[in-house]
Amino acid sequence: MSWKQIDLCGSKGISRLCGEYQIAEPSKLPGAKFRIKVWERDIGDFLAVPNVCLKDAQGSEDWVAGLGGSESEALEKCLRHFMEQLSERPAPSEDDFEWSDQVDF
Repeated sequence: MSWKQIDLCGSKGISRLCGEYQIAEPSKLPGAKFRIKVWERDIGDFLAVPNVCLKDAQGSEDWVAGLGGSESEALEKCLRHFMEQLSERPAPSEDDFEWSDQVDF
């Protein structure tokens, strides 16, 4: 039996962590690297989420993600979205970033 077919006992969905990647970005990112986790969802797609986001002009968190039909497609989309945001900031400061809780990531 596949993990997608187990009885969820009333729960509405299940996802499986299929990959975690460490990305080096020493030129603009405090700490020089960040991570992206990719989840395979029971609905048949993949969701990639980073452990860092940029804040918008009002100081609110502006999280990005990537959806795809494969692990690599979701990872690439997430990375592309984040790097596009980062490229719009000529010299981001440490205060421009929000990091996910270490326990959650």
